[in-house]
Amino acid sequence: MRTYTTENLGRVVVIHLGKGEPILESVEAEISRLQIKNGILLSAIGSLRKACLHFITNTDDQAVNEFSTIERPIELSSAQGLIIDGVPHFHLTISEPNGMYAGHMEPGCEVQYLAELAILELKELPLTRKLDEHGISYIDTL
Repeated sequence: MRTYTTENLGRVVVIHLGKGEPILESVEAEISRLQIKNGILLSAIGSLRKACLHFITNTDDQAVNEFSTIERPIELSSAQGLIIDGVPHFHLTISEPNGMYAGHMEPGCEVQYLAELAILELKELPLTRKLDEHGISYIDTL
């Protein structure tokens, strides 16, 4: 187990995305523009017309991922995750009339009507990601 703490919180960034905008790519651009090094995705809701995600399909030491793209009316019920060293790692829960899905958010998710996200910046927390012996990324200090 690794634990990292900071009492120095930074900005709260609220992002509104409109019809046709890509979620992850837009957030990445704002992270870069605002120079957010580390943060927490506190909330994300909205409607999508395209969702791209992946999820694990095994429990072996080497992860096998299945990638899925859903293109129809979709509700973005929630998303959460971390921004570490300027890179977002978000998971989402989505629903549509045929079911619910959850997984790792991939590039390509597109807003149908709107999406609203809130990010809390974490300051003075020198974090990065490194790969373990199984190729899984973990949080570590710089």
